Amino acid sequence: MRLSGFETKVRMYASGNSKILFITHGAGRGRKVPTGDVFLKRLAAKSDPLLKDIRIHRTGSGSANFEGVGLVIFWLGDPLMQKYPACYVDALAIAEEAVDRGIRILNHPDALSNTTKSRQAHIWADAGVPCAAAASASTLEEMAGAIEQIGFPCIVRSDQEHAQRQVATLFKAEDAKALDSEGLLPAVVLKLYDIRQEYRDVGRPRSDLFARYHHKARAFVCGDRVLASHLFFSTERIVGLSNSLFQREASRLRRLARYFGYHERLRADLITADKAYFSAPLEEAQELVQAVRALGLDFAAVDYSIRPEGQIIIWEANPYFWLPHGKASVLSRQRNAVTRVDQTFDWFTACIKAYCNDHPTLSVVSSSRR
Repeated sequence: MRLSGFETKVRMYASGNSKILFITHGAGRGRKVPTGDVFLKRLAAKSDPLLKDIRIHRTGSGSANFEGVGLVIFWLGDPLMQKYPACYVDALAIAEEAVDRGIRILNHPDALSNTTKSRQAHIWADAGVPCAAAASASTLEEMAGAIEQIGFPCIVRSDQEHAQRQVATLFKAEDAKALDSEGLLPAVVLKLYDIRQEYRDVGRPRSDLFARYHHKARAFVCGDRVLASHLFFSTERIVGLSNSLFQREASRLRRLARYFGYHERLRADLITADKAYFSAPLEEAQELVQAVRALGLDFAAVDYSIRPEGQIIIWEANPYFWLPHGKASVLSRQRNAVTRVDQTFDWFTACIKAYCNDHPTLSVVSSSRR
């Protein structure tokens, strides 16, 4: 097996007395996000001693080396069992051996298999977590029944994907008839909420970003700790990076328009709202912790929307999240993204250290096998 240069460096640092075992996808066994590499590079840039405690094991590369290991962290794509069954088998064997050895685990492979859209919604509903109603469908016949059960408006999407690909919004029966649903199977039908309209209904002025646009907030949860990530706005109901106003404002056409004095106020308002969200304490922190814990996860990025009276509705938990270096973030300089990403990884480092030291404020929940 050929390791990347940075993984080789980590192995060299860790050859003495490794304490933390990171489980990642082997070559060709799953998608790779930059988060892990950027996190390790941040540790190296700070000469953080935690780096010396890290050993990396890739699925499909044989037996894991548990010598000196006190913590196993599974950094694997999800839903694991459904999308990457070979990696799930490997990871479960590692988890079982870790348990037999009395080694602690973060993000157990079974918990990583709880994040299909329908399963997490049902788990959340049972736990009283505010989320959208959901119905799963494995066949076209089940799809029709799921749409009837949830009603209009609704979203139809793949049950196993976190990305915004192949997402259909249905407002009436004619939309359902035109849906090319076979390519989505297995699918989930989710109740669609118009949070923007809720702000308008309570009298918020159209100049208010929340009444003018749809939005999505993201926060990171690790045990009992929560850290804000970003706040995106969009003209579309389903908000992601690709359709966010930040992405639009970063385009060449919008930059040209601002050169002639157009849209500067909007960009400033968007950036101000995003920075304020990152810096302020999150009143919804306990609900986000509850959402992650209910899935059996120990850490995840949680996407949600904030309703006018302060309540939230949670859309999804993503334990294998995309967090590149700040320079790669949209409008990086204007949003202070480099500093924010560095602060986020420093926060993760503190969370891991606190867990290793049995910090009393960090209670981490592992799933039992289901």
